[in-house]
Amino acid sequence: MPDNSLPMSEPERIDLLVRAFKAAWDHYFRPGRQSELLECITRPALAKFLVSKAREGIDDEPSLAAAGLEFFFSLEDAQDDEEKPVDGEFPSWSLHLENATAHLSE
Repeated sequence: MPDNSLPMSEPERIDLLVRAFKAAWDHYFRPGRQSELLECITRPALAKFLVSKAREGIDDEPSLAAAGLEFFFSLEDAQDDEEKPVDGEFPSWSLHLENATAHLSE
């Protein structure tokens, strides 16, 4: 069945991206949610991600917003992977006390 819809104009596409961005952002960064994602880094990354999804052909707000949420969760997963020790190894610690001084007071 042929697609009889008119192509989206550039202002309509921008409006769609803004609405999808806002929906994903507001849902993820809702008040009371604990997240270690930095907003100053995440904001431009989400914008670029949504633009790439729109270029891939996703052209409806709910799908773009859902993709944005999946993007946030993938960032959390990547961050969690960086914090875990590799292969069950724990970080090594070294402590040198040769030059340490202590002052005790009563």
